[in-house]
Amino acid sequence: MGNEADTAPTDSGMEHFGYRESLDRGIGKFGSFAAGVSYISILTGTFQLFYFGFGTAGPAYLWSWPMVLIGQLTVALCFMELAAKYPVAGSVYNWSKQLGSRIVSWSAGWLMLTASIVTLSAVVLALQLNLPRLWSGFQIVGDGSGAYDFATNAVILGTALILFTTVVNALGVRLMAMINSAGVFIELIAACLIAIILACHTTRGPEVFFSANGYGGSDGFLGAFLMASLASGYVMYGFDTASSLGEETVEPRRTAPRAILRAILASFVIGGSILLFAILSAPNLSDPQIASSSGGLHCNTSSNK
Repeated sequence: MGNEADTAPTDSGMEHFGYRESLDRGIGKFGSFAAGVSYISILTGTFQLFYFGFGTAGPAYLWSWPMVLIGQLTVALCFMELAAKYPVAGSVYNWSKQLGSRIVSWSAGWLMLTASIVTLSAVVLALQLNLPRLWSGFQIVGDGSGAYDFATNAVILGTALILFTTVVNALGVRLMAMINSAGVFIELIAACLIAIILACHTTRGPEVFFSANGYGGSDGFLGAFLMASLASGYVMYGFDTASSLGEETVEPRRTAPRAILRAILASFVIGGSILLFAILSAPNLSDPQIASSSGGLHCNTSSNK
């Protein structure tokens, strides 16, 4: 009886989808957590759209940060339960096949594809905005002053990114997890250091977050605030990546759900700290550069070096 119990197949979650487990489970706890954090990308999100949130609703837009967290946590809790029940690749698409009809899973698949395309486009824009600032050699096409220099160079950088990530994934999940985990580890350290440096240069008190003077149009501040909250929503999504890799994760029923929760909470705390102290430490909140796409949080941090 004991031998039979030991050799009995375990419920890996694959049986619900008509196939057996075949992928290598090489992603550990930190690797799963890093997958969720890397998609959220704390630094990319906070830096890229700070100008939009601040320029639309001012310092008070930061109140949308905990509001978005509450909403995203309700989604994350559902994803955690599904990740524990069905630890398979594809996450939302495969889950919807079990929980809904064919049209639901078909729609979910197309929505995931659309989200991936939009996300990739946003990442490419972030590359184009930041890499040439670090080294002029990244501006391969022209010098950036031409009518199409920016767009053409962004396409080249994006193509290089796609080729690189495709090769890494083709070489195996362990290499991908190693590179991703190293990148996330560095990002977390850098994000914490940025928050600490900004905290050491605060020039005003928290009362600034209770003022909406000068912001909001004829419809009042509420419309501007809701619009600005998109900046916060842009950051805290993508945590389900940890569940998308569940089929390649060690002990996925325990690891993937915890990784989802840790990813969104870490992003909230670290990203929120950067936004909080950036506003408190800005030399001049009336500087138009802060509300400009060419300035934003870059303007704040560079002014406090």
